[in-house]
Amino acid sequence: MNVIGEMPVLPMVNANMDNILPSVNFTEGNRYADFNPDIDKVAAYGIGGLIAGKVLLKAGILAKIGLVLAKFWKLIAIGVIGFFAGVRKLFGGKETDQPETPAT
Repeated sequence: MNVIGEMPVLPMVNANMDNILPSVNFTEGNRYADFNPDIDKVAAYGIGGLIAGKVLLKAGILAKIGLVLAKFWKLIAIGVIGFFAGVRKLFGGKETDQPETPAT
């Protein structure tokens, strides 16, 4: 069981732990003691695996994305170059082509 609160609450939680734990009851079939390895499935990943994206690796999603990138890298590169060229032309181009006048 997890208790969520600020640090000043911790002494109160520790003092009342013996009263809190017996008040929690799980329904029949949902307790740890009811686990049956022949029927129940255990997740092949933990919370770290979810965060790190290992589930995606196991499902092959990242591998498929890698294959698509490998096949179409030239088109993607041309698109990225074109995008930045358009942005540069839109925001960074010269407004007029006036010759510079010499300082006197």
